[in-house]
Amino acid sequence: MSRGEEQVGGHGGSMVVEGSRLLKACLDPELEFYKRLENESLADYAPKFHGTVTKEGKEFLVLENLTEGMEDPVVMDIKMGTTTFVEDADDLDTKRMDLLQKMIKVDPNAPSESQRETGISKREYMLFREGISSTTSLGFRIEGIKHIHADDTSKTEIDFKKVKSPDQVLEALKIFVSFRPQVAAEFKKLLAELEQILRGSKLFVSHRATGSSILFLYDVKSA
Repeated sequence: MSRGEEQVGGHGGSMVVEGSRLLKACLDPELEFYKRLENESLADYAPKFHGTVTKEGKEFLVLENLTEGMEDPVVMDIKMGTTTFVEDADDLDTKRMDLLQKMIKVDPNAPSESQRETGISKREYMLFREGISSTTSLGFRIEGIKHIHADDTSKTEIDFKKVKSPDQVLEALKIFVSFRPQVAAEFKKLLAELEQILRGSKLFVSHRATGSSILFLYDVKSA
């Protein structure tokens, strides 16, 4: 498995890497957004969009693989917003045993007795995830941080599902930049620029970006 195939933030299985391009399972709202993004200055802060492709009967977005060419990448996925799901989404209240197992993996004591018998819905699982993280209190949460070492023989992968308090979030951010501390100032500058772009973006202000993420990445070996 190449470095580009490693995923952070729970997207494994919905993405496939082919060299310099990343194939992501296609959702109609996301496809429409990428099409409209092409004419926006906001496009400079997103992976390049190369249309769609169909493989084995499934449609994928073709995006730029941002880790291509990096020798020693560190990646952090931050999920934005005080809520991470759309209320009118399909099958939001269907009981599922697989989601119950995911909840138990995070916190064995979280499910009630009735939930253990019936399973839990996507709504229940998403509310659970939001409640144990900083989503509700801070308006974002750290999904994960991954450092794939240059020799490809070892990697650092940290799960931040229960990072909730401001102090815990700060410690997590320190871990992310610890491999090359000077990137902190670079990211601060980029975030300030992004804020100004978003404030002036008609596309952004006319959409509700539920469940969106900001992906931070850098190359430890970059000069």
